[in-house]
Amino acid sequence: MTDTFRSGFVAIVGRPNMGKSTFLNRVMGQKLAIVSPKPQTTRTRVLGALNRDNCQIVFLDTPGIHKAGKNLLNRAMVQTAMQSCQEVDAVLYFVDAQRGVTEGDLEIVQRLPRGEAPIYLIINKVDQIPQESLLPLLAKAGESGLPFDEVIPISALEGSNVDYLVGLLDAKMVEGPRYFPEGMVTDQPERFIAGEIVREKLFLNLQQELPYALAVQVEHYEERESGALEFHALIIVHRDSHKAMVIGKQGAMLKKIGSAARYELERLLGCKVILKCWVKVKKDWMDNRQLLQEFGYPDDLRE
Repeated sequence: MTDTFRSGFVAIVGRPNMGKSTFLNRVMGQKLAIVSPKPQTTRTRVLGALNRDNCQIVFLDTPGIHKAGKNLLNRAMVQTAMQSCQEVDAVLYFVDAQRGVTEGDLEIVQRLPRGEAPIYLIINKVDQIPQESLLPLLAKAGESGLPFDEVIPISALEGSNVDYLVGLLDAKMVEGPRYFPEGMVTDQPERFIAGEIVREKLFLNLQQELPYALAVQVEHYEERESGALEFHALIIVHRDSHKAMVIGKQGAMLKKIGSAARYELERLLGCKVILKCWVKVKKDWMDNRQLLQEFGYPDDLRE
């Protein structure tokens, strides 16, 4: 008699820069989501399928939930995060240990369309606070008045208590199908991964607000007979001055970003990568509904 196979979906949500993508990468044992010290690095839903003994947990990493700004991009990011909570089997709500649970968090949790799914408060980055501060923090979180099924402190960066959290989710999964083949860890194609890695290097190398005003669109993808993968990445900015900053003096910045992205793609994909990057100005691209939908945002983007 074989054991019953169990499966389910888990949404990873919270405000920007709470370490959600770091957690996904830690759990999966490989890089699926790009990370940077800047908030709102994650812009679309990233899926990671974790296979365990007789169980598959499908994690949905989401953009940070923030006060939607005036442009359609910001509203699309919040809408993507909210929609990811629908019809999941559990929700992990992330907060920063240094900040604790804020009034903004209370408001967001109350708005989550999670149905009957259990919700766990994940206090991340506990490695950044003194150990004696942890117990008072947990006590205060438990008094928030919100219906958290459990409050769990972790460090996604260092891995502390992550195994406990995954084990807890494993035990909560119910009988269900294997949604993704055992060797498949994400539904993101190589084209998407290439665009995200280029965008990560832009975030890491450009200063101040510029990374928030650009996007990356992979216009061409080809697998050569040699086995090498070729990508043509278009970096979209909305000002001529931004284009000059991305290119840099005599093309130095664009070359630096391209080289860093190519190196990481070769490591992630396990093959030679040919990466060509261009920069183009598309004014008001953050309010271009068609372009945002091409980037993977919901078809029913709300004004």
